[in-house]
Amino acid sequence: MAAHKDFDLSSLANMDTAPATFTMVSHNSTYGAIDPARPELAQAGQTVLITGGGTNIGKAIATAFTTAHAKTVIIVSRNKAVLDAAVEELKSYATSIVSPTTFLSRSVDVSKDDEVVGLWDWLAAEDISIDILVLNAAYFAEAKLLHNLGIESLWREFEVNVKGPLHFAEKFQKQKDFFKSPKALLHVTTGAIHMLKNPIVAARPSYPLTKSTATFAIMQIADAYKPDQLQVLNFHPGMLYGDGWRAFGITEDMLPFDSLDLPGSFAVWAASKEAHFLHGRYVAANWDVDELRTGDFKKHLEENPDYLRLAIVGVRETGRAY
Repeated sequence: MAAHKDFDLSSLANMDTAPATFTMVSHNSTYGAIDPARPELAQAGQTVLITGGGTNIGKAIATAFTTAHAKTVIIVSRNKAVLDAAVEELKSYATSIVSPTTFLSRSVDVSKDDEVVGLWDWLAAEDISIDILVLNAAYFAEAKLLHNLGIESLWREFEVNVKGPLHFAEKFQKQKDFFKSPKALLHVTTGAIHMLKNPIVAARPSYPLTKSTATFAIMQIADAYKPDQLQVLNFHPGMLYGDGWRAFGITEDMLPFDSLDLPGSFAVWAASKEAHFLHGRYVAANWDVDELRTGDFKKHLEENPDYLRLAIVGVRETGRAY
């Protein structure tokens, strides 16, 4: 893949990594508090559906829920061969750690209505109820300014990054007996939504545009529920190496990339009761969860309903937001 011709690699020296440094302690791999093997985070009896679940972040999340002994993990993506390989890898891992988790997969393009409806109809026909939905599928358009990208390419990104998650969330909430037991809805968003001056982000503005739209929508879903009904969280998975970085000619040794086990473990923690205090908020997997639930962070979360949420800065203080 050729490097993006307009990107200056020398700008990496001053690149903002703000999502990783919000708390005093930050993490680039899994750690004790979010370890999916912790008994307190056990997911026994839970059925988990992960979009974009065949590779990278999605597969890492599937692996972590396997560690936490989820009943069933269902992964979906467009590529059946990738899904088949991931399921075999997950089965092997489950056997190695003596996890009872079973695995299912289905080829689905999250932007295509008929395929999404077909998936949920199949789940209903099989009497499979989803307890935890992880919205991880994402699409990157070309690295071009919005006015150069073309409306077709931009809208394709909206269809995958906004329409897809909302369609899945709608079907999730319309399941039979949805309120019979607590549920969790996790959206894998990106720190790019608040790092618009970062040179990588600035070169691909359509991505934070679509992801911020989806993040805001998920926050509105959260407002309709209490966390003991439907626990909802948007989280940045960390700075993880992949095709998006390769497109700019960046190699894995150029930046302090995070480990995939970080978002995997964080997702399990985020679906647990321990994360109820973050219901409806945005967080980064790098942030230390013990810090977030204590001291000033706890105070801000309790006193400011806009803290760690998308909003127009400054308006609430004038009273015009009411």
